Amino acid sequence: MPSMNPNRSVLAAVAVVSAAVVLSGCSSEPPALTFGAAKPSGARLSAQPPRGASVPLAQWPNACEVLGDEEVRAILPQAKDFQREPVKVTVLNFNPMAKSDPGTTGDVPAGGCKTEFSLPAKYKGKHNSYIRIVFKAVADPALVDAAYTEDRDDEAKRAAGDTKKFRDLGNSLGAAGCYTKSLTTTMICHQGPYQFEVGGMSTADGVGKYPDSDENWRAKVLTEVVRTLSARMA
Repeated sequence: MPSMNPNRSVLAAVAVVSAAVVLSGCSSEPPALTFGAAKPSGARLSAQPPRGASVPLAQWPNACEVLGDEEVRAILPQAKDFQREPVKVTVLNFNPMAKSDPGTTGDVPAGGCKTEFSLPAKYKGKHNSYIRIVFKAVADPALVDAAYTEDRDDEAKRAAGDTKKFRDLGNSLGAAGCYTKSLTTTMICHQGPYQFEVGGMSTADGVGKYPDSDENWRAKVLTEVVRTLSARMA
């Protein structure tokens, strides 16, 4: 009977142990995902636009500073490993019936922001969730209200009564108005001098399977983000 190579036996044992560790790591269940409610704690957003005009782009808020880690954790207590990426926003003439004031059109390097983070999940990853905030306008509230109303009505017309494509949420989230954007998790809202959109998604187990996960993320997370921001807008 041929003798077994002792080194090969050791290697085989190590491989079996390693495989067992990998399998147990993949099969372990993550803690249940918990959801909280909006708890605004950041500084008040207090743009003061001239009557009938937009705020100069240099005075727009930095979108990566408008939703803090603690405000996210109030909604998602298990969120960790935050990372923010600015989103450039290009602003055109907000009032096509009048000449735009100097400094009110062009690019805003941090007019939007994608905040990535991790939530408990069966399969580990650096970031499995994100919230995206984009400012669309910072101007006289009357101009913002008119632009929002036009956008909302256009979206409603395209949806033709399909509630999966459009829902008018009114002021139910604390903002002056919000509606859902066609076939996405995104909500468009306005409050005071701000028109903004909030979107995002998560692949964490506790959010559910697609397409239910998108609606759950909007209902349990993004609506609370809107409530957080709206409470801090002048």
